[in-house]
Amino acid sequence: MMLIPVTVVGAASIVAGPLLLKAAERTTGMAMAAGRSTRAALAAGLSVATAALCWIGLFQFGTTPVWLAWCWACALGLGLALTDVRCRRLPFPMVAALAGGGAAFLLCDTIIDGTWLRFGFSCISMVALLGLALLVQMSAPDHTGGGDTALYAALGLYLGWFGWDGLLRGLLIASGFTALVAITVAVSSKSMNSRFPAGPPLLAGSLISMLLT
Repeated sequence: MMLIPVTVVGAASIVAGPLLLKAAERTTGMAMAAGRSTRAALAAGLSVATAALCWIGLFQFGTTPVWLAWCWACALGLGLALTDVRCRRLPFPMVAALAGGGAAFLLCDTIIDGTWLRFGFSCISMVALLGLALLVQMSAPDHTGGGDTALYAALGLYLGWFGWDGLLRGLLIASGFTALVAITVAVSSKSMNSRFPAGPPLLAGSLISMLLT
């Protein structure tokens, strides 16, 4: 029984790279790579990274809907990291897909195991982080964009699934990674006002936190 979902997710990981690359280019209106060979290498890299992360999550979550939510988060997270690094954008359609797919898989787990309170806290966490991120965006519009705000909300859905400990630990790790990148960029550019893509460290910190549960 275990072989079936593993095989399906493995096959999905293979096609994930080209699909993520296409989604990134369609939502940003920009080419992520120039030349067929470069595009092929980038797509292959996304597929390999997706497959590796899915395999890592299997040992932590087993063949459960939560594992599928993890796989979805990893795939969309890689696509979002790519768009943020290349275009300094976190396209709302991709962020919405990150949240929507995660909610669907977590709801499946809730229906199977009856963990409605857990799912409710996850949804509340998403709304709460959306509100807090909106306040930060309004107070510092030059440093925080709408994509960052939406990403915080989407990540809150995943982190909230693991309760208060998972939510707070995830925010701490993700914020710590982001602060470390900000300091590194500021020191290297010798400017405290230097901008950088915040999406990758936020995503990396959140995914690491999920594995630590």
